[in-house]
Amino acid sequence: MYIALSLLFFLKAIVAECNGGSELCQRTYDNITHLVTHNSYALTPQMGATQDHSILDQLNDGVRGIKLSAVPSSTDPSVIQLCHTYCAVLDAGPASDTLSMISGWLKENPKEVVTIMWNNLYNMKPAQFLSAYEQSGIMPYVYTHPNPTEAWPSLQAMIDSNQRLVNFVDVEADVGQVPWLMDQFSQVFETPYENTETFNCNIDRISQDLDPKHMMYVLNHFLYGTFEMGTIKIHMPLKDKAEVANGRASLDEHVLNCSDVFQKKPNFVEVDFYSIGQSLSVVAELNGVSTQQLTPKTDVKTDHAVLVHKNGLLPTDHVLIDNSLSKGVCLRPNLQNNFKKL
Repeated sequence: MYIALSLLFFLKAIVAECNGGSELCQRTYDNITHLVTHNSYALTPQMGATQDHSILDQLNDGVRGIKLSAVPSSTDPSVIQLCHTYCAVLDAGPASDTLSMISGWLKENPKEVVTIMWNNLYNMKPAQFLSAYEQSGIMPYVYTHPNPTEAWPSLQAMIDSNQRLVNFVDVEADVGQVPWLMDQFSQVFETPYENTETFNCNIDRISQDLDPKHMMYVLNHFLYGTFEMGTIKIHMPLKDKAEVANGRASLDEHVLNCSDVFQKKPNFVEVDFYSIGQSLSVVAELNGVSTQQLTPKTDVKTDHAVLVHKNGLLPTDHVLIDNSLSKGVCLRPNLQNNFKKL
């Protein structure tokens, strides 16, 4: 009897873990760092690939943020296809197929919270996203946030309600039509994504007149090259630099710099080729799951640090804030752990 009760308690303790650790259960969604894979669907050996492993493998490995690109299908423009800018470059099939796979994973992993961030490259409408979600069977897991100023729930609350899928889109959000598909840049800003050699902590893409101090943010930490098709230039990933870009030195320094500037650690760390380098362990350390948690310094002031460019922009248009405390992070193969500096 005693052994049976002990085993039951042990199994319950395992089940109670949230996104990799029971320490995270009572923390709110916006107080956790989520590893995001850039263009999660774009798999090798296809041209334009940004990941080596399937989305299913990504989720199994600990990735909790999926970045997808919405492109109209060539056979039916009302249907959302997953493509890398152009389907001629990389076509990962209908969005509903990938959503169905994620739905199955959520069913098999009832203690996990996942985020999908959509790049809406061709201004697909909310109703088109809704159709893909309904077709996939993923709707029972969708989380609806009341409004941008509302406090985020804990992971445990989201798990208890079974609303464990958070969805953002960069343009064409309309919560009046589809309440769960949120305007990303009203809730989350990003650091620049067009990085070729260095990373910084400028604020890139934020809705007009919002204070970044009260928002979550994405740390974009991947490198681009350029591929030309006639007059068309397409950003291409640089896999040969992934070992260094995703190395501890580069990631740690970028995280530390932005944590200093924004007075908070990143909510999302977005990378290419997550399986190369140390991105998983860096995010685990940020969350305090298995190693020392990064704690931002308290002596850095940011009130004076921004010059905002947003003349007459619509809420989801591109906005850049040049941050005077932002330091460029050079790409260099140094594997020193810098977390202890904070």
